[in-house]
Amino acid sequence: MILDKLMLHNVGTFAGRHTIDLSPRSRTKPIILIGGLNGAGKTTVLESIHLALYGQLAQIPGRRKSGSYENYLRGLIHSGVPHHEGAALELTFRAFQEGKEREYWVRRSWRSTGASIREILLVSVDGQHDEALTSTWNEYVESFLPRGIAGLFIFDGEQIEALADMDRSREVLASALSALLGIDLIDRLSTDLAVLRRRRQADQVPSKLKETIEQRQTAVTAARRDEETASQSLAALRVEVERAEKHAFEVEEQYRAAGGELLGKRDEAEATLARARDDLQGNESELRTELAGAAPLLQVRNLLHDMLGQALAEDKARREATILEVVADRDRAIIELLKKAKASTKAIAEVQQFIAIDQSTREAQSTTAEIVGSIDAAALEYTINSALPSAEGRLRSLVERGKSLRSDLDQAERVLVAIPDSDALAPLIQERDKANTALIQARAAQTHAEEHLNVLRQERARADAAYEAALDEAAHTNLALDDGRRIVEHLDRVRITLDQLRSAASARHLDRISQLILEALNSLLRKENLVTAVDIDPDTHTVQLTGRDGKALPAQDLSAGERQLLAVALLWGLARASGQPLPVVIDTPLGRLDGSHRSHLLDRYFPHASHQVILLSTDTEIDEEAYERISRNVGRSYQLVYDQASNSTSVVDGYFWG
Repeated sequence: MILDKLMLHNVGTFAGRHTIDLSPRSRTKPIILIGGLNGAGKTTVLESIHLALYGQLAQIPGRRKSGSYENYLRGLIHSGVPHHEGAALELTFRAFQEGKEREYWVRRSWRSTGASIREILLVSVDGQHDEALTSTWNEYVESFLPRGIAGLFIFDGEQIEALADMDRSREVLASALSALLGIDLIDRLSTDLAVLRRRRQADQVPSKLKETIEQRQTAVTAARRDEETASQSLAALRVEVERAEKHAFEVEEQYRAAGGELLGKRDEAEATLARARDDLQGNESELRTELAGAAPLLQVRNLLHDMLGQALAEDKARREATILEVVADRDRAIIELLKKAKASTKAIAEVQQFIAIDQSTREAQSTTAEIVGSIDAAALEYTINSALPSAEGRLRSLVERGKSLRSDLDQAERVLVAIPDSDALAPLIQERDKANTALIQARAAQTHAEEHLNVLRQERARADAAYEAALDEAAHTNLALDDGRRIVEHLDRVRITLDQLRSAASARHLDRISQLILEALNSLLRKENLVTAVDIDPDTHTVQLTGRDGKALPAQDLSAGERQLLAVALLWGLARASGQPLPVVIDTPLGRLDGSHRSHLLDRYFPHASHQVILLSTDTEIDEEAYERISRNVGRSYQLVYDQASNSTSVVDGYFWG
C-alpha cells in the first residue's frame, strides 16, 4: 500500500484547499518529511489519514477525540469559515487487491446543518466512482489495512511513550497482539458465549430469585453507567490539564522573555555595582596619591634632562675657574724657575705656549652662563633615572586598572539596567501564579477523578461478582431442564477451551514475534548484545528481557532513551510480524530521546521501517544535524507554516533547512 496524496480543505488550521504529495520518489528515498512548529497542524495531518480511512471508527491517537463523533468533526472545521461551508478530506492511495494494483480515492466531507453534522463519503477505484464500495467501505478497508493493526503503522510519540512504560505497554501489546493474531475474534466469541450463558441462567432462575437477580443486574447497570460517566469526566479533565500545562508554559515563556528570571539576581547585581564603584574610587584615590609625588614631573622629563646637563656644565665651569686661579701662580713660578735654571729660550717658549693653550681652554670652559645655579645634580639625576621610571610604571598600572574597573562598572550598570523592575512584571507574575494555581487545581482534580474512577471500577467489579454469584446460585440450584444444564456446562467448557486456544495461539506466534522484536531492538540499541532475548508472556503480555549474562534484565534498569527504543522495537517487530507492506506514519518521531539514541532511529529505523515513511516533526526533533543524516533517504519534504494574521497554515516545499 502506498499513500499518494492527501488533500485538506478547511480542516483544523488549514484554511482553503491544500494538497500534499506523499508518494515516495524511489526505493532509496522512502521518507516523506513534513516539518512544522507546534500548533502548525502536524497532528491534524496524522488524524486526517486515520479519519479518511475509518471515519467514525477511527482510533484517533491521543485525547483530541473526546466527546461525540459529531463534536469532533465540528471541532475540525477551520475556525475562520462558516460551519455550514464545512470541511473535507481526500486520500489517494494504491493497494494490491486480487493480485492487481488499484488506485483508490476516498473523499470524506462534512458540514454543520445546525444541531447536527452531515457527513458524505465518496469512494472511487481507478478513477470510477463505486457506489457499492462506498456503502461497504468500513468492511472493505479492513481487507488491506485492518483497523486493529493500524496503530502499528500510524502512530505518534505518545504511543511510543505509552509502550516505554512497561505497565501501560501490557494493555497496548494485548490489543495489538489480539488484532495481529486474530485473537480478538476469540475474545468476541467468548464474550458472546458469556452473554448466552447469562441468558440461559436467567431463564432457569425461579421466580422467587428473579427479584434478587434483577436488583443486582440493576446495580451492575448503574455501576457501569457511573463508571462510564466518571471515565468521560476524567477524559475531559485530562484535556483541561493539557490546556493548563500549555497555558502555564506559554506564560512562563513570556515571563522569561520579559527578563523575569533576572529579578532574583537584582540584589547580587546591585552588590556587584557597589563593589565596582568602590574599587574605582579606591583606584582614583591611589592615582591622586601618586600624582601628589614625582609623577607630574613626567610631563617635563625632557626639560629635566636639559636642566641636569646645564647643572653639570655649570658645576664644571666653577671647577675650571677655581683651577685657573690655582694654576696661574704655579705657571708663573714654573717660568721663573726655568729662567733661573737658564733653560733655552725655545724650551721656555714651548712651555709658555702650552700654558697659554691650557689657560685659554680652561677659560673657555669656565665661561658657561649660570642659569640653574647651585643644585644637587646627583639628586636630580636620581629623580630622572630612578624615581620617574618607577612613578611612570605605577601610574601606568593604575590607569590600566582604572580602565578595567570602568569597564566592569559599565557592565554592572548594564546588567542592572537589564533587570526589569518588579512592578513592571507584576501583571506577568500575577498571571504566572494564576496559571500555576490553575494547573495545580486541574492536576488535583484529575487525580481525584482517577481515584474516584478506580473506586467506581472496584464497585462495578463487586457488583458484577455479586450478579454472577446470584446467577450461578440460581442456575445450580434450580436448573430444571437437562438440556439447559447441558448448555450451561458446555458453554463453560467451550469458554475454557477458547481460553486455552487463546493462550496456545498466542504462544505459537509469540516466539516469532519476540525474535522480530529482538532483531529490531538490537538494530536500534547502541550497546551491542545488551539484550540477548525478548519474551512476551502469552497471558499477561508482560515483556521480559534477558541480558548478555543470561539473567533477567528488568526494563526499569534501562535508561529512558533505551526504553523508548524498546517501544519503537515493539512497534517495528509487530509491524513486520503482520506481513503486510504498509506505509508508516509517525508524529513526533523522536520524543525525548538523547542524541545517540536519536541517531540510531535516524540511521537504522526511519530509512528501513517501510517502503514509505512519513515523518511529522518539529525543527527541534529533526534539527539541522539530524536532517543531514537522513537527507539522502528523503524523497519529499514540506514545511507547515502557520500565519497568525490569517490564522491558517500553508504547505510549502522543503524542510526547515532543505
